Amino acid sequence: MSKLRVAVLMGGTSAERDISLSTGAQIMAALDPTKYTAIALDAATFSGNVAALPETPTLQIADSSAQPAVPNKSVPATIASIDLAQMTRPGSDSRPDIVFIALHGKGGEDGTVQGMLELLNIPYTGSGVLASALAMNKSMTKRVLNSEGIPVPLEVHVTPAAMIDFSSLAKTISSKLGYPLIVKPNAQGSTIGCTILQDSSGLEQAIKNALHCDESALVEQFISGTEITIGVLGNEDPEALPIIEIDAKGGFYDYQSKYAPGGSSHIIPARISEIAADRARDYAIRAHKTLGCRGMSRVDMIVNGDHPVVLEVNTIPGMTPTSLLPDAAKAAGISFTELLDGIIQSALNP
Repeated sequence: MSKLRVAVLMGGTSAERDISLSTGAQIMAALDPTKYTAIALDAATFSGNVAALPETPTLQIADSSAQPAVPNKSVPATIASIDLAQMTRPGSDSRPDIVFIALHGKGGEDGTVQGMLELLNIPYTGSGVLASALAMNKSMTKRVLNSEGIPVPLEVHVTPAAMIDFSSLAKTISSKLGYPLIVKPNAQGSTIGCTILQDSSGLEQAIKNALHCDESALVEQFISGTEITIGVLGNEDPEALPIIEIDAKGGFYDYQSKYAPGGSSHIIPARISEIAADRARDYAIRAHKTLGCRGMSRVDMIVNGDHPVVLEVNTIPGMTPTSLLPDAAKAAGISFTELLDGIIQSALNP
């Protein structure tokens, strides 16, 4: 049998570009070379994109003792530009059999590139347009999950127009949520633009910071407890991976804690009660199915006592050396290469 041509789509122009390049590099290194011919593509090179980005970024294959990559001698030194005309031509050497989406943030997780690939009739990994768009929008995700009886934090959704009468907005936030609370961009990842507030003194600036990163901001009640995450694999009949407890060294699982070596510890199994664990697994699978996720997702929660609360759903979890989904898969006896193979098969056999 001939090998499948897999285009690993990474980079892009979002605030999470560097993380996406790292994710893409890990995927390139670990794809089984006996099954796949891997091509690295940078979404920032789409025709008409004028972003000031490196023309030929270099792939940095990081080493990870926690999740070693399988050596793949076909990993290129640079990432190719994307020629849509060539990709759309049937029989073209540039047309992939499947696209492995390794993009994070806007343009990658929000349904945009998924819609483009649908139009091109090219299979791709992960969730479709609707599930991707819903999960990227934290406020809409919570509304959908709440309607299904899945607990989520209380919130106040803030648009720039609401900031005109900030005094009134601040009173609404205080009466509905109280303090402490967390302010975040509504459609952004990697905790970029997030602020935890103990009182109202920094509220206005925190919202402005979040609005600088996105078109709207989310002000949420801060729920204390044990932070956990659950990876989910599959389509119609998904399965939950072992629960990971996240121990952030700085006390808050921010950008530095997520991606810097030693920034956080992953504890498997999570130190929560069996009641909480059963509820968390149920919520994770229900969230995956309710949003219509496909292939993979990662559901982040806070557990207070026996009660998990869903914070958000990630449709394209990171695949860096410090990422959570590969760690959870490893705990389930699934190697990184097997994990990628399963994700590809889920896309080819929906």
